[in-house]
Order: sequence, then C-alpha cells, then structure tokens
Amino acid sequence: MSSCPHCGIANSFAVEQPLAVPPRRSSGVKIALGAGVAIAVVATVVLLAPTLLSSTMLQELLNRESNPAITILQPQSPEPRSVPREELVQHALDLINKDRQEFGLPPVELSQNHAAQAHAEDIFQTKQISHWMSNGEKPYMTYTKYDGEGSVHQNVAISGFEKSEYEECWNEVMYDCEEIEPLSTIEELQYQMMYGDKECCNDGHRNNILDSRHTHVSIGIVYDNYYLALVQNFENNYGLDIGVSGDQAKVSGELAAGTLEQIAIYYDDMPTPEIYEQNKRLLSYSAGELVATVARPLPPGYYYEQQDGHRLIVANKWDAQGDSVDVTFNLAEAVSRGDGVYTLFALVKDGDQTFHTTSHSVFVDSS
Repeated sequence: MSSCPHCGIANSFAVEQPLAVPPRRSSGVKIALGAGVAIAVVATVVLLAPTLLSSTMLQELLNRESNPAITILQPQSPEPRSVPREELVQHALDLINKDRQEFGLPPVELSQNHAAQAHAEDIFQTKQISHWMSNGEKPYMTYTKYDGEGSVHQNVAISGFEKSEYEECWNEVMYDCEEIEPLSTIEELQYQMMYGDKECCNDGHRNNILDSRHTHVSIGIVYDNYYLALVQNFENNYGLDIGVSGDQAKVSGELAAGTLEQIAIYYDDMPTPEIYEQNKRLLSYSAGELVATVARPLPPGYYYEQQDGHRLIVANKWDAQGDSVDVTFNLAEAVSRGDGVYTLFALVKDGDQTFHTTSHSVFVDSS
C-alpha cells in the first residue's frame, strides 16, 4: 500500500508497479495503537462551602490522556508457533510490569474481568481497531457488563493485514504471506506503546502503562496466522463498589487510598451498530455528556450553586469515616435525557492527585 488506510501516513516501502504474478507478502505488518482515555469526572462550584473541582480542571484531566496513534512497521518476526492464550497473557503482563518496575512503579495485578478479551475478539472479527465494540458500546460500558468494580483505561493494538489483504492471504491470492509469531509481536506492540509513542500521541499509551494509580490490568488477546488483536484494560480498583436498585444508587466499600470527593454522572446514547459505524475510526473516546454531579450534604447555612448544563444532586447519605464509605442518592434525579446509558464515576482525592476509582454504567431502556 502507498499509505496507511487509517491515518494516511505515506508508506516509504511501497513500490507501484504492474504485477504479472500474485504478489508475495512478507507481511507489511501494521501496528495501530488506540489511546487509553481517563474518563473525566466533574465538579460543580460550592458557594459558602469547601471547593470541589471545576469543570475546566476535570476537562484538562481528560484531554491529558487523549492520544490516538497508528504506526506502520516492517516485520522482523521469528518462525511462528502456536502459543496458548494463558501463556500469551502472562507474557504481556510480565512486559507491562517489567516496564513499570524500570520506572520505580509497583506491579499491576492481573484482573479476571472479561471485557478486554471480549473487545479483542470483537476487533479480531471486524479487523477494525476501535475503542467501540461493534454493538456500539464504549469500554466502560462493557466493563460494567462483565461486573467490573474499578474504572477502566484502555490501550488497543493490532498487528497484521487489513481485512481485504487478510482474506487474500488465506485464499492464497497473496502467496507466502508472513505469519504472525505471537510472543515477539506482543513484545513489539508493547515496545511501540512505551517508546514509539511521543511523536504521534504525546506518550498517551506510555503514560497509561506507567500510571502509578493503576492497580490491575485485564488483557485480551486473539490471533491467528495473519492477525493479532491486543487489548489492555488498566484498572483503578480501590475497593469501592457502585450498586443501583430501582431509583437508588449506593457507593460503598473500604477505600484503599484517598478520600471520596464526589460522584459524576455522564450520559451516552444507547449503543447500537450505527453508533459503532459513526465512531469506529476514532482512536480515543470520552465519557459522554455530563448530566449530574453528586455531592455531600452541607451543614445548615451552606448551599451549592447550581450550574448550567447539569444537575447537582445532594446525597441522601454521605458517610465517609476513615476508609469506610457509604453513600446513597436518588439516581432518578440524574436520568434527565430519557433512554440511554448513565455512567457513574466515583472521584477520589489522594494527596495532590484527583482521579476516578470506580465506574458503573446503567442502561435505561423504556421500550
């Protein structure tokens, strides 16, 4: 190909000439990296009360980690062999923790959440790198469906042929296509996310791998002879759980670090295949539209200033004594847009860092 079909980067190795015989492929291996995005949690202004984060500050947190990337590489793979998925996942985890150790960071544990694997399988079927599942879901929605209790920050990578060339390799229209060796391919993908990320993505993938707040990662891997999909779902899992029963929402648990500051609620349209088609080539994602924030009750004489664009909900109960958290509020006050997905994010402050540790997506469908 003369250029990447996704980003338009010129392929310096391409040579335009007539072909008298089926082309031989040493597999112009493409590695595409989708940037992980920290979901923005929000704030409102407190009048005559302790100050919460402003919407501007939280948007800066979101923008800081939004970096798409695509890179085209030439293959240098050893002879391919079949490797069990469990071995590949452990290999990918070891590479992540080796990189973290080199920068003085604690290792992340392997999460058993299945969302990363489901996403990798979806990418493998479509041969389209995307943070959207083909049913229109964003990563945090799928994470909730698989009972995730933390919050998710996603890196996505692929190596192999695009769909038309992939089929030609299997059908031997392209003959002698170089096959994928999975262990070395995962190593190359990890290396590119760590050390080939600056120019294209302002080190977004690298920063995701080296985020000191991450506690876990789930890893999805699917491959065959000519394609490999890799998904890293990094998690901030600090012991909080969000549950919803009827109109009531509850945030509870033993918080491993920091203090609960507030809860933000974002809205997305109900996921559909049409939404996937509209967004599948976007290599970063956001948390949708802010519709509400939840804050602790204030003492008599103090009140919150309502802001345009989203609702402020005062919690029915806000008990955050020491590590123990028990917060309840009326979620119905936030469901202002009708059907769709309402995602709750718990915002925690630890020292001078503010970040989200828990998310939970609620699918509202009145039909």
